Amino acid sequence: MFDTLEDWRGELERTKGNVKYKVVTTNEGYVVSDKLPLYFVVPICVSEESILKYEGRGIPIWCWSCHNGAALLKMSAFPKEQDDIASQTQKAFLDGIYKTISKPPYELLKMDDLSSSLPSLQDIQTAYTKFKQLFLIDNSTDFWATDVKWFSLLESTNWLEIIRRVLKKAIEVAECLERQQTNVLLIEESATDLCCVISSLVQVMMDSYSRTKSGFQSLIQKEWVIGGHGFLDRCNHLHKSDKEEAPVFLLLLNCVWQLVQQYPPAFEFTETYLTVLSDSLYVPIFSTFFFNSQHQKDTSMSGESLKTQSGPFRFLTVWDWSVQFDPKAQAFLNNPFYAEKPKLDKSQRKTARFKVRYVLLNCFLKL
Repeated sequence: MFDTLEDWRGELERTKGNVKYKVVTTNEGYVVSDKLPLYFVVPICVSEESILKYEGRGIPIWCWSCHNGAALLKMSAFPKEQDDIASQTQKAFLDGIYKTISKPPYELLKMDDLSSSLPSLQDIQTAYTKFKQLFLIDNSTDFWATDVKWFSLLESTNWLEIIRRVLKKAIEVAECLERQQTNVLLIEESATDLCCVISSLVQVMMDSYSRTKSGFQSLIQKEWVIGGHGFLDRCNHLHKSDKEEAPVFLLLLNCVWQLVQQYPPAFEFTETYLTVLSDSLYVPIFSTFFFNSQHQKDTSMSGESLKTQSGPFRFLTVWDWSVQFDPKAQAFLNNPFYAEKPKLDKSQRKTARFKVRYVLLNCFLKL
């Protein structure tokens, strides 16, 4: 669930990322920022003083480490409008971190500003709205009029094009980590939207554990729930404002669905599992996809107004499938054709890595 220090340390050990990265407890009590989780992972060279000074902004946060040691990181950008002295200080600070991360055997640190290389949240929302309109047909006359030009209408929504661009970007990042053995730093204003999408897809593509049910759950918890994706605003749960609404998490599920359809034996879960997750976004009894941050969830769930006669009110987690489904229904979440990836010896890994790259490239071409 990644709400404890032990969970983060366990993930670092699993991916062998504990050589160059460490878990920090600087934000315990949310003294640094209420937008950051209580615990997160940063390069060993980052001091707690710098995290406090910059309130977590501009700090490269670790997402995952490849088997060859190259790491995937994300970073929220510094404000663009500030005085020259502050800008120079921040630049010097970042340069020091970049040089440390880029030391041999990693000669390069690729920085990718997702705000400029991928569609904006507004573009994603507009495309998804158009996409949904294709299915809102009132009568048979409109149905047949739409059916004649269905594919051109589908293309004009731009929703599938966005999915293609996002998958292509994830493949590019995976190639940098695998083939070039280069650390990749994803940059975004808050690092809680498109950073979550790309980092999640990269891990699904490259880490077989993320393609299991428990692994995918851990991935969503780490990158999205604890990582601070604004579910409350992006899903517009309270219907306060449409300006912040954008189907970012649904975009991830759509991209994963593409991979599941093309390579079903590689996934322990099914498209039904993904569909249930998308439906659960809008079921208010679950706390998993209801809050903007871990801080908001903690403060909301500890409020006096949530106390009942039988004790404090307890939100349910979406991962407890028994709440929604009986054992027979839960069986539809499991893929009977799943083939667990065998562990290879060193002589087989190079060939296997080539096959993985070919599969990812082939996946992009099919789109």
